[in-house]
Amino acid sequence: MVRLLKTCHLLGLTLFLGSILGHIVAGVAAGAPGGASFLYAREHIALATRFLTLPGLALSIVSGIALVVLSRLSPLRQHWLAAKIALTVAVMANSALFLAPAGARVLAGAVALSRGDSGAMADVVAALRVEQYAGAANVLLILLIVVLGVFKPRLQSRRQAAGKVLSSTGAPSR
Repeated sequence: MVRLLKTCHLLGLTLFLGSILGHIVAGVAAGAPGGASFLYAREHIALATRFLTLPGLALSIVSGIALVVLSRLSPLRQHWLAAKIALTVAVMANSALFLAPAGARVLAGAVALSRGDSGAMADVVAALRVEQYAGAANVLLILLIVVLGVFKPRLQSRRQAAGKVLSSTGAPSR
């Protein structure tokens, strides 16, 4: 069961990160706002968000919660786990408060531009800027989450590490 959950966790992370990298490539390939390729790219980014990014995030979160429950790890005792949870909440908040609304504004603006509303350009540019900064922040947060998942044994407090050394040598621990 744990192996299946770990597989789901990695699959969710792959969907999430992979789709974000796809968003970046599509955004660069789209060209300047106002062109037909820009609208096409934004429509595909919206679809990828709905069918890859959000399900990947949900799968990562649900499988991560299940792994914590099955392993009986406590975020109060495992500092790396508490940090992972806090960073995950930050990713979710950043996505909900900044990225999703900015992406919706860019798509709406791209549609308006395609219909000849040149007044939408300022809104599109502003929303793209928010999307770029919030997206970069999410990528950095996700990379920190991955690092925490990989190097978790090294993030023990000195007291915990000393207790393990003492207990492994047979000396009484505090």
